[in-house]
Amino acid sequence: MRRLRFPRKRIDCLPFGRGHWPVERARDCRKMDERASKPPGLLPLSREDLEKTLRYALEIVSDGIWDWNIATNQVSRSAGWYLMLGYPPHSLPESVETWKNIIHPEDYPRVMASFQAYLDGESPEYCEEYRCRTYSGDYLWISDRGRFVEFDERGEPRRMIGAHHEIHQRKLVELELQQRNEELFDWNRRLEDLVAERTEALHRVNQALASKMAEAQRLSEIDPLTELYNRRKFEQCLHHEWMRRQRHGRATALVMIDVDHFKRINDLFGHSTGDRVLVAFGRLVASELREVDVLARWGGEEFILLLPETGLEAAAALAERLRQRVRSQSFEMGERLTASFGVGVLNDGETLDLLLCRVDDALYRAKQRRDCVACC
Repeated sequence: MRRLRFPRKRIDCLPFGRGHWPVERARDCRKMDERASKPPGLLPLSREDLEKTLRYALEIVSDGIWDWNIATNQVSRSAGWYLMLGYPPHSLPESVETWKNIIHPEDYPRVMASFQAYLDGESPEYCEEYRCRTYSGDYLWISDRGRFVEFDERGEPRRMIGAHHEIHQRKLVELELQQRNEELFDWNRRLEDLVAERTEALHRVNQALASKMAEAQRLSEIDPLTELYNRRKFEQCLHHEWMRRQRHGRATALVMIDVDHFKRINDLFGHSTGDRVLVAFGRLVASELREVDVLARWGGEEFILLLPETGLEAAAALAERLRQRVRSQSFEMGERLTASFGVGVLNDGETLDLLLCRVDDALYRAKQRRDCVACC
């Protein structure tokens, strides 16, 4: 067991309330208390009577009191103290060791540190809650408070009195509430982690869904063979450009392209070769276009071009340049290709259907001659 250290130096202050009183002031107060305790007409009380009265008052407001004679190290305990812990009255040695031996091992270091801090003058009072071993071997929660009550002529304490209160039920409720709070905190933390995990999982699912939707949207707009826009997407772009033309009045041109004698390529070299020719043809045309131009596969071996802010002359010049590029390009099967072009511009007040019909007629005329450009 740890031995309590008691200071040998002179104690200059008496702990009282929140501050410290000088010893001289404490002596003056004791003299005033003695005079106040002797009102006219009443018999003076002896020291023994005063101590009995004090003990009686303490026993009323506490479950047990202890009185430590520091000089002799003797500790007297009230009958209520023994009754509280279930021991036969005055059945234990009247020493500090008796008290130390019944403190719960888990509480012992904390209680001793608090008690020693008061003895060393580092704390204004001694007050702790801890468990004491009862006669049955169980442990009982108590509240313990104590203070110096007597000092010698040098100002050093020679007596300390304290009171024990049984707080077992209240402490059990506190501990249960603390445990419930810890469990609640733990569940909240787990819930937050779970929500975070679910949120992250939902985020991943949403990202995957958005990616799939974007891919589905792309596939709905792209020709699977050439990876150019398909007819549906081109019609959307054409309608958008038509609306813009209505607002701003800018020129818009349309070019339809047909690969000449494409059926013969499929018949001679097979459809796989024909597919590769269409892919190469689309890439060649795309290489000559601006970023704002729109190229799409219109169907079969036909392609179509939307040229924003382009007049008939410029559109025809582009078609002629493309015709010459195709004619000079060597494709996979080792033969030269040619293409026919129909060119037209959107007139004021004209519908898209009428424009498409006019350009299709121009393409038909070009195909009659092959390898040429026809305007409308």
